[in-house]
Amino acid sequence: MIRLALIAAAALAATAPAIARNGPPGLPATMHGIWGYSAESCTNEADDGRVEVKARSVTFFASACSFSRFRRSGDGAVTGHGRCRGEGETTVEPSSVRLRHESRDRLLISLDGGEGSTYQRCERPIPVR
Repeated sequence: MIRLALIAAAALAATAPAIARNGPPGLPATMHGIWGYSAESCTNEADDGRVEVKARSVTFFASACSFSRFRRSGDGAVTGHGRCRGEGETTVEPSSVRLRHESRDRLLISLDGGEGSTYQRCERPIPVR
């Protein structure tokens, strides 16, 4: 029994470096949810300033991104690398989205290395689309 436990521990230790190199398995749960560009975005169903963050995707009003790789930065930001599709587009483009908490209820979201915008967590989860 002890020998089996040692073998299992050795197997886990051997895979740990590979997991660390590939980064987190997805966007952290603290980032999941509906976020609004303003208080109005969180309360007005017609407002297009909401974004939905899930473990492996980010959906804006007019675009959606899905990620296959993630990288965590020293400042706590996580960048998802994958593909995005714009509203009405037939092509899917390689893209990256960087997310970083500014506080517990504020999230900075940057697309493809841009400056980004700060969103606030919506208490009432109105769908993005």
